[in-house]
Formats: sequence, C-alpha cells, structure tokens
Amino acid sequence: MNPLDNFSHLPQNSDELERAVLGIMLTSDAGLRDALTLLKNGEKIFYTPAHRYLFNAIQALRTEGITVDNLTVSQRLAKDGTLRSTGGAGYVNKLYTHAPRGRAIGDYCQFLLQLTAKRQIGELFQELLKGSIDPTSDVQEMMAQAYTRIHTIQQSLHTSGPITVADMLEQVATEIEQAAQKAGGITGVPCGLAAVDDVSGGWQPSDLIIIAARPGVGKTSFALAGAVPAARSGYPGAIFNLEMSNTQMVRKMIATELGEYTTSQLQKGYFPSGGLEEAKTIRHRTQGLRNAQIYINDTPGLSISEFRAHAAKLKAEHNIQWIIVDYLQLMTAPGKGTREQEIAAISRGLKLTAKELNVPVLALSQLSRAVETRGGEKKPMLSDLRESGSIEQDADVVVFLYRAEYYGVKEDEVGDSVADTTDVIFAKHRNGPLKEVTVGSTMKNGRYFDLEDASFTPPVTVPTPAPAAEHFGPRKIALRTSTPSEFSDAGEPVD
Repeated sequence: MNPLDNFSHLPQNSDELERAVLGIMLTSDAGLRDALTLLKNGEKIFYTPAHRYLFNAIQALRTEGITVDNLTVSQRLAKDGTLRSTGGAGYVNKLYTHAPRGRAIGDYCQFLLQLTAKRQIGELFQELLKGSIDPTSDVQEMMAQAYTRIHTIQQSLHTSGPITVADMLEQVATEIEQAAQKAGGITGVPCGLAAVDDVSGGWQPSDLIIIAARPGVGKTSFALAGAVPAARSGYPGAIFNLEMSNTQMVRKMIATELGEYTTSQLQKGYFPSGGLEEAKTIRHRTQGLRNAQIYINDTPGLSISEFRAHAAKLKAEHNIQWIIVDYLQLMTAPGKGTREQEIAAISRGLKLTAKELNVPVLALSQLSRAVETRGGEKKPMLSDLRESGSIEQDADVVVFLYRAEYYGVKEDEVGDSVADTTDVIFAKHRNGPLKEVTVGSTMKNGRYFDLEDASFTPPVTVPTPAPAAEHFGPRKIALRTSTPSEFSDAGEPVD
C-alpha cells in the first residue's frame, strides 16, 4: 500500500477568501497597494488557477501604470488568452460588484499567507515521505532541504513593509549611543587584532566577509585568531571546516593558543625537552579553549543548502554570533550548471545566510594563480578572486592577506625586515574605508598579533617579529626573489 494514499485530501485553501482579496484589489487603490506589498510570493498565494490568472493580470496592469478595474482586467486576461479559463468577463464583474466594502485587506492577506504556508508544509511532508521509501535518497540532503524549506516558509509569514525614517531614528540613535560607550568603537564581533578592528569596527552582523589569499599565506590562522577571543568574550560561533578534519582544526587551535609548538609537533607528540610529562600539561593549559563556545562541522563536500540548514539550526539552538567557512571553493551547489554558476549560488547563499541570521559570515577564499604571474610586489587585487564576479558582488567586505616572506622578500624599501608580518588589505568595504594595515604573524604556530602590542611575547620557536610600528600601514616592498613560502596554510613546512 502506498503511504501517500492517506494524504489525498484537498489542501488547505479558501475560495471565498481569495475572491474577497481579488475583489478589494479591483475596487480599492489602497487595498491594491497593500495586497501587492503583503503577498510577496504573488500567484503562489492563490490555490485556484483562475485566481492566479487574475492576480497576474492585476499585477501586470499595476506594473505598467494602467488603472486596475473589472474592465481593464478583463481586457488583459483576453490579451493573455486566459479570460475563458477564469470564467469570463462575467466572473470578473461578479468579483468587482460583490467585493467587501470598507474592509482592511491586511487581515485577509494574513489568512491567505497562513493557508499557503500550510499547503507548503503539506507538500514538504509528502516529499519527505516519498524520500523515506526511496532506497536511493540521501538522508542528509533530505534533512538539509527540510530545514531550508521550513526556514523559507517561516520567512514568508513575515510581512513587514517599508517604514519611515522617523520610525527608525530612535533605534539608530540608541545604537550610536551604545557604540560610543564601547571601547575602541567596536560595534561588531572583534577579530582579536586592534589594527584590523580599528578599520572594520569588528565584523558586522549580516555582512559577508571574504578573507582571501594564496595557499599557505595563513587564511585559516587569521580566522582562528579572531574566533577564539571572540568566543571567550561572549560571542559563540561556528566553523564549517571543509578543508581539515575536526581533529586537525582543534590541533591547530592548540598550537595557536600555546604558541610554543607547531601542529606537526603536536601531531607527532614531539616534545624534546619535557617528553610525556610536558605533553600531559597541554590538557590543563588549554582550559581556555574548553570554555570557548565554538561549534565545528567538518562535513566533506558540504552543499550550500546543507550549510544554510545547519547554520539556521545552530542559530536557533545556540544563538551563534558569527560563522567561518573554510573555504568557499570547497562547498557545492548541485544542479547549478557551470562552476561559475555554482560559485554564484554559493556566494549568494552565504550572503542570504548572513542577512537572515543577522551574523557576520567569514568565508575564506582562494586566489587565482594570476597573482604569481604578475610582476611587481604581487599584492592581490579584486580581479584575483577565483570565479570573482559573483563573490565580489555579494561580499560586503573583501580582505586580502599578503606576506612578503611568501615571495622570498626580506626587507621593505627602507631596509626594515618584513619577517613575521602580514599586510591586511581591505580591498572592498561597503560601509567603511579601504585601508591596509600590517600585523605580526608567526606561521609556524599560526599566531597573529598587533605589532604595537607590548604585552605580546613571541614564541621561542620562531624569530622575534621586527617592531616596524613607524611603517604601520601600506608600504612598498623591495623585491629580491620569488621563492614560495616555506610554510603551508596549516603551518607545516612545505616540501
């Protein structure tokens, strides 16, 4: 027996309610405006096919600036070849003459939206039932689609329209006062580096932030440099780790936290001075990481729909305040055609997630090899983003990381050492300045720090960073060689 046989009853709908809404749209300019604003999904709101044709005709006339009434709608339906399917001009006249008078259309539209949501939930339920008896269906994909669809249905019930500046002034004025009370003007999620926060004001809610660099420059380490301090400061977050396993990611966090070991040492258990006893101290010394609310997901080949479902669930259950995706090009968007179209769907999905959950989404991204073939100091440009068109368009902020050491450069143009430094370049900043700052970085253990931070003590396993405070900011590099970096993005020596 087919389990779907029990679900053959008529879906939730109200022919009377649909007629009332269409009648008001035909007879009232105010009702017409309100309905078109509230019924954002248009014809999908109406269950009866004839009413869908009518709504489309009304919407088309409104778009073209033509008066909407029973006569013009009938003419439009005749032009579209759907007049007979709607019941003819007589049915349109009946809607016009029997329209409710003096009634606010808002409540009627809300009822229609709820009925539509019930139908959509029913359709989703039937699809899940079909999938449950299909031996070829993928359970993870089914659950991801279910989460995404439910979230979309929930969003469709939110019918808030435009508001006046006067209505927003009080809220914005309060936010300005709160920002003035915060030290350093940090209004978003702090990244752990004062020089970067001075430019960004912290990673802002609803922003898509692209962190891009060539492999081995330190994208993951840069993201983690802000993730752990943010979590300790009361900003729980999530890392979608598509490149490493969860074990590798936490090992990298430990190396960054302690600053004394490389990830290779931790993996091999190599502690030449203290041996096993030294290894046992790590459990206690990483207590701070235990208290950091960071949720890690290392699902390989994660699709954008699965990502959005997991992110929405984490927001609902743990109120996460930021998300890191490592890295964008490893995500998938099945059925989107070419690779460029797939990347476009992924970047758009990341931006929608940031906006819907009101959290900053930091997406790490690879740069094309064009950087390597270009002459000069090889600092990245927006055109260097892989499949860059959609990424650049959707991003609110694009940050490039540039390490002169990566290309074998030893000194800047005035002869100061560039060892253990990284330039952080704000190449796109929708709500802030385009600026370049320099921070300290030790890639053996993935640590980033402010050059002017007197309290920072460089790890004994790496050279002391040069105190180049007077050259803090953009600088020109004197090119000497073009040898690739000796360390990978994971902080490991490159063969």
